Amino acid sequence: MKRDSALRKFFGSKIFSLLIVIVVLMVIFTVVSEGRMIHPLNIRNIINNMVILSFLSVGAGMLVLFGYIDLSSGIIGSFAGCVLAFFITQFGFPAGVAYIIAIISGIALGFLNAVMVNELHFQPFIATLVTSSVFQGFGYMLVSSQGIRVQNSPLINWIGDTKFLNGLLPVTIIISLSFILIYGIILGKTRFGRSIYLCGGNRNAAYLSGLYPKRISYILFMNSGFLAAISGCIYLCRVKTSYAVAISSYQFTGITAAILGGISFGGGSGSILGCFLGMLILAVFNTGVSTIGFDYNYTIIFNGVLLVFGLSLDSISARQKAKRVIKQSLSEPL
Repeated sequence: MKRDSALRKFFGSKIFSLLIVIVVLMVIFTVVSEGRMIHPLNIRNIINNMVILSFLSVGAGMLVLFGYIDLSSGIIGSFAGCVLAFFITQFGFPAGVAYIIAIISGIALGFLNAVMVNELHFQPFIATLVTSSVFQGFGYMLVSSQGIRVQNSPLINWIGDTKFLNGLLPVTIIISLSFILIYGIILGKTRFGRSIYLCGGNRNAAYLSGLYPKRISYILFMNSGFLAAISGCIYLCRVKTSYAVAISSYQFTGITAAILGGISFGGGSGSILGCFLGMLILAVFNTGVSTIGFDYNYTIIFNGVLLVFGLSLDSISARQKAKRVIKQSLSEPL
């Protein structure tokens, strides 16, 4: 009986719907590409396309769960890549030391975002939009518009170029999937993860129950900066060149993946698994479009349409939830 109930719950869940979308996209692109879509190298490309996006999406997703949004993580990641390249090429720092400095810089910029929101009382949307412009300027000060190329760094080359299983499994994919697993456990199985859900659902009630939403918001903004910095550094390891806007185009794609995966824009509901499936949908589509030779502009349009679609579903879900709560409250005796 419990098993049947669990199956019905799964088949009616957002996770099942996302899996159906992934299967449908794979079938369509496999047929249109005459089987090229399911070639092992293409499957690697699908997962590989998620690497940079995954860090931004998880960081943004956890903030959205809390009820905030970070529009600067793409620029923070780009800046961290600039810091990494700058300290290696200009000061001759070992890549490992430069990596640590770059990660710390990302955390520091996330902390500045938290100060803007918590101490200066800016709306997160406005605060991070403003700081993204400032952080982008910092990046241009380090690397100019031409960027900096990093060559002959064993650590950079190892992270960016190493592949296992005869070239089918890049080390960056292992790093990305490891982080997704760790954050999935943190969000779903720890007290801190439950605190994020509670604060996102009702911040005042969470405070009255003994939680400290302000402290949690500081952690989440710094975590977003931390993950963005890792993303920017991995991007540098791949292309061997840093730019002030290197991964800025991934910013809204990360938010799209999180919302498409079921993380409520109003906070309080969603999961890392859903976020992962949202990223997978985008990666499958982007790889499929490339495989069949369509114009890249189709992916930009598709990402925008998906963001609108995800926000629409979130809005409908929120209204239905509010109606259920009102109906339940009216049906209860005084």
